[in-house]
Amino acid sequence: MPEGDGRKPEDGGVPPGDDASPEGAARYQGPRATEVEAPAKDPEKDPSYITRTRFMTGVAIAAGGVMTAAILVPVVGFAVADNFDSEPARWVDAGPMSDFPEGETSSIAISGPDPEADRRAFVRFRDGEIVCIWNRCTHLGCPVSYSPGGDVFACPCHGGAYNSVGQVTAGPPVRPLDRFDWKVVTADGEDVATRLDPSGLRDVSPDDRLLIGVPYSLNDSLEIFKLKAPGEPLDGVLKNLYPLG
Repeated sequence: MPEGDGRKPEDGGVPPGDDASPEGAARYQGPRATEVEAPAKDPEKDPSYITRTRFMTGVAIAAGGVMTAAILVPVVGFAVADNFDSEPARWVDAGPMSDFPEGETSSIAISGPDPEADRRAFVRFRDGEIVCIWNRCTHLGCPVSYSPGGDVFACPCHGGAYNSVGQVTAGPPVRPLDRFDWKVVTADGEDVATRLDPSGLRDVSPDDRLLIGVPYSLNDSLEIFKLKAPGEPLDGVLKNLYPLG
């Protein structure tokens, strides 16, 4: 057995019994480096570890999502859905034209398609034209009153004011007063004049009948729209809340 080269191991010699050749290399018997333990894991970085802060943050996010949905769903639904079902085409006999003298504004009761839809109309017959105005304020739906002296309409609830044809002059209403379709017929049911062609009013007879039709809404330019709910604007920026208007 080889006896080494006579030098001490610490001087680079080969210890007795060890062979310097690879074939005879023995396991190293010298000092070893200290094994370093792996660092402890930070529990807060563990995805499965939930701290109080993380828990409360999750609760706040969930609550915020629920509240946002609770607010947006009705708003979106109200905006994109029709607010009123169209009333069936119908004509209500409001009486003979003798009850509506030219140059005056008369107030009459209109029966709706159901008891809850009963309403009052102001029939304005002036300057060869008839305008049938609904007395429902377009702010929140309160009944408006007519002032013959000033030839204006006013709402007692929140100070809404309208001119002689129902256009807004003051207060919170978002659009003019809604109107009703109308036509004048003979006793035999033949048309004498209609809203679209009022020229026949020049030859109207006291015995001819005034018929009131379905209501509709107007914007500030008096353009006609399907009937809208009180508070629903047809002009300005807020109309974008009702994209299917």
